[in-house]
Amino acid sequence: MEKRTFTVTLADGTTLSELDLNGNNFISYKEVKPETFAGKLSHVKITGSEEADEAGLIGEHSNMELIQIQQHGSEYWFILRDIPADKLAMTKLQSDVAYISMMSGIDLD
Repeated sequence: MEKRTFTVTLADGTTLSELDLNGNNFISYKEVKPETFAGKLSHVKITGSEEADEAGLIGEHSNMELIQIQQHGSEYWFILRDIPADKLAMTKLQSDVAYISMMSGIDLD
C-alpha cells in the first residue's frame, strides 16, 4: 500500500507538503509555527495522494482557522478547520457595531 501524504497550500502560495494525517491532525516533519499561517487562511487548498478522504479535508476551503500546533519530538502536529458560518456572521456583526459606534462617537466600553 502506497503511503498517503497531503499538501496544504495557503492563500499566499505557501506550500506545506509531504504531510501525514492522523485523524484531523496534519503531521509535518519540517518546523511549522503559528506565523506560517498568520493572515493566510482565507483560501486553503488541500490535496492528497489518493482520492479517498475520510476526514473530508481534500478540496478548497475558504476562511479556515488554525486550532493548534504541537511539537512531538521532530514532528509538528497541526489542526486546521473551517470557520463555522455562525462564527463568521458574529464576527461581522461585532465589526459593524464597532464601526458604527466609532463613527457616531459612542464609547462601547
